[in-house]
Amino acid sequence: MSLKQDTIIGIAWSVSARILLQGMGFVISVILARLIIPAEFGLIAMIAVFAGFVGLFSQLGFGAAIIQRKEIEDRHLSSIFWLNILCGLILTGVMLSIAPLIAAFYGEPRLKLLVMFISVNFFIGSFGTVQDAILKRSMAFRKLAIIGTGSTLISGSCAITLAFLDFGAWSLAWQTIVSTIVSVVLMWQAANWKPSFYFDKNAVKDLIKYSSNLLGFDVFNYWVRNSDNLLIGKFIGSTGLAIYARAYTIMLMPLTHISGTVGQVMFPSLSKIQDDKIRVKQIYLRSIAMIAVITFPMMTGLLVVAESFVLALFGLQWANVVPLLKIFCLLGAIESISTTIGLIFNSQGRTDLQFIWGIGAGVLLIGSIIFGIWFGTVQSVAICYAVTEGIVLLYPAFVIPGKLINMTFGDVVRSVSGAFSCAALMAAGVYLFGMFLPSGLPHWARLMVQVPLGVGIYLVSIHIFSLKAYVDIRQLLREQITIKFSGS
Repeated sequence: MSLKQDTIIGIAWSVSARILLQGMGFVISVILARLIIPAEFGLIAMIAVFAGFVGLFSQLGFGAAIIQRKEIEDRHLSSIFWLNILCGLILTGVMLSIAPLIAAFYGEPRLKLLVMFISVNFFIGSFGTVQDAILKRSMAFRKLAIIGTGSTLISGSCAITLAFLDFGAWSLAWQTIVSTIVSVVLMWQAANWKPSFYFDKNAVKDLIKYSSNLLGFDVFNYWVRNSDNLLIGKFIGSTGLAIYARAYTIMLMPLTHISGTVGQVMFPSLSKIQDDKIRVKQIYLRSIAMIAVITFPMMTGLLVVAESFVLALFGLQWANVVPLLKIFCLLGAIESISTTIGLIFNSQGRTDLQFIWGIGAGVLLIGSIIFGIWFGTVQSVAICYAVTEGIVLLYPAFVIPGKLINMTFGDVVRSVSGAFSCAALMAAGVYLFGMFLPSGLPHWARLMVQVPLGVGIYLVSIHIFSLKAYVDIRQLLREQITIKFSGS
């Protein structure tokens, strides 16, 4: 099939899987939120700060290098596989050794055993890194969709069962381990590749320039993105961190499930045509426009119904999430498109420039988070973070990588302006209608009225104004149907 057909099928499978996974994951999280108190979630969030950082080194940036490289040989794959296994073993040892230090840092003795248990995840996960890269490089997103669904369902069921048995934070720890085990087993079956007992230093050198810059960016960017969790956990406490993390996780849903989905398909696609700057620019702008059509109404709509959403789904014990969620909603809309700039850096092989940009932006973000911590509330941290990320850094975030493909900030604004206008119109309509609803109406009932209304207003708006991205999505669906039936 052509690259276009591969991309269409990849997006179709990835989006379908993400919708299913989002639904499954959200239901699981709601059930767990009602079975486990916020402080227990806070313990896992504390561990996640360090575990996520250590996990960056499990791939060493080689996964993306395998996908981006024009030609890849078995000597590259086998060498990277064994290198990753060694790294996974070392990282597990590192986490085991620093478990007491993490517990002492937060003043939470229970963290020691939890950290030691979760550390095994790095060694287990290292067995699937190359297989995952192979599947993405070959754009086998149907297989990845099945893998993701299976791991989410099995690990979620395990966590819910343990939560019912009052295992608390250990339910969430087991969810992480089980998810990784299931994913690795399924990836080995799907990738149809087995490593040779072979290691070639030159093969590693072929990939290391790209991967080292990417790893450098990922490491620095990780601490930037998690400095808020680290500092809140240290100076405000586990309950405050749980509230903040819950609001932030909800905000991340469109980024993870929409932007992330499109991104994992577009990265190998753009890498294949990396020398055709005009075509890369056109496809990128078209992609973020389609992302905006989906994510902008999700976030503006959530802004309007935030209180009913949180109280109806998570319960009164999570009421403090509401003001934070409102702050993060508009930021989420912006980040759903700004988070895609890595596609440009990576597909063009300019991870060195991405690293430099990450350092500059990261210094400003960390400074804003420290400033928010100084005020002593999670709300102040959220406000400082949102202003810096969503306003101060927005323009250079697109202009710097845009120069690689001759794209201007104006090009970006024009590509998403229609979606923003229709989303704002929808949010205003839902808000005004909500003012006339009875004050004593249960929160779940308000959602049952306002959400369908918002969907209806938005769909009518984008249809009347014939947004180009909306037309593109319809065309992609038609082409997918055509490909499916012609293939059958």
